[in-house]
Order: sequence, then C-alpha cells, then structure tokens
Amino acid sequence: MSEYSHPSFDEKGKVICQICGKPFLVISPRHLDKHNVKYEDYTKRFPQAPLSSQEFIARGKYGKNKLFEQDEIGPEQLVDEKEPEVEELEIEKLIKSQKPITPMDAMKARLLDHLRLYFANIRKDYFIRQFGIDNRLKYEFITDFCDPILKVVIQFPDTFWHNVEAAIDQNKNVKLLQYGWKVIEIPSANPSFKLIDEYLEEL
Repeated sequence: MSEYSHPSFDEKGKVICQICGKPFLVISPRHLDKHNVKYEDYTKRFPQAPLSSQEFIARGKYGKNKLFEQDEIGPEQLVDEKEPEVEELEIEKLIKSQKPITPMDAMKARLLDHLRLYFANIRKDYFIRQFGIDNRLKYEFITDFCDPILKVVIQFPDTFWHNVEAAIDQNKNVKLLQYGWKVIEIPSANPSFKLIDEYLEEL
C-alpha cells in the first residue's frame, strides 16, 4: 500500500509486518507483543494491510476475519512463525522418498571426494565407448572413476562389482591404452587415502 512504509508481501509471498518490515506466514499476536502493540490496535493502525501470507491463505487453515482473535484462539493454537516454507517441506519429502545410501555408494562418494583433489573433472561409474572409422562400436567399458578431459581411468579391481569385466575381456586395459587412455589400478578391497596418494603421486 502506498500509504504504508512497507509492501504488503515479499517476493516469496510472505506477509510483511508494517512496523518492523519483516516477513512472516502470519502477523500474530505473539509477534506484535514484541512491538508492545495489541492485535486489534495493529488492525486499526493498518486497516488495509494483510494479516496472512499468500501461502497461508492458500492452505485455508483459518478465515481471515477470525485469524488469531484472542477470545477464540488460545496461545497454544497460535501458528509458529518459524513454520517451514513449502519448498523445505517438499525437499524433506523428496529426501525421505529416496533410496538409502548403501555402503558401496558411501565408499564411492568418499573416494570421489578424495580424487577431486587430483582431477577436477573426475566422474564415477563413467562409460567409455569407442567407435571405429566404420562407426562400429569397438568396445564399451564402465570405469570406477574417470577424468574424460585428461583421459585418465582409475580402477579399483578388488573393490567394485563391475570390475568383473576384466575377467570377460582380458584386453580391457590394452584397448584403453591403444586409444590414449592412461589406466591406474589400485588393488585393495578397502583402499585408504594414503594408498591412493602413493599411486597418484607417480603421475
């Protein structure tokens, strides 16, 4: 409202207190107590100022005219001003719907973070496909970790399941080397950062 010093809503649709200019889901008596202002005095002072955020109105929890009338609603029924926003609720729901992280995923994430110290473009579970001049697929391998820019492949042959490819194609590393890839194999079922550093420092 032009006669007020603050806008009615912020960019997220929260209602703005016309006294302090802070956004809330609702202008509640609890908040107005901080200004030593009674709820009915606030409505008389700012008769055209909204009392509820657009989100709160959309939820339809209470009618605008009866919102927080102290004769009808006790303090225990007041809405918490810190109630999470819609975006936070949706993210929390999404996180709960995701599959739990397996020990293998956790190990890959741990190794990936460490390998980023050496390779800015490192990727996990990276597919390498090589086609010949006749556009026929020469080979297709999944790597444990790969920097496709530097053409470096880092394998943990005793750690991850898809390394059974080595038993299927004994020439996997030879084929990669033929096409300019550098292959580093770190043999350990539970590789430590120290062991990884020893192999990578040779580069």
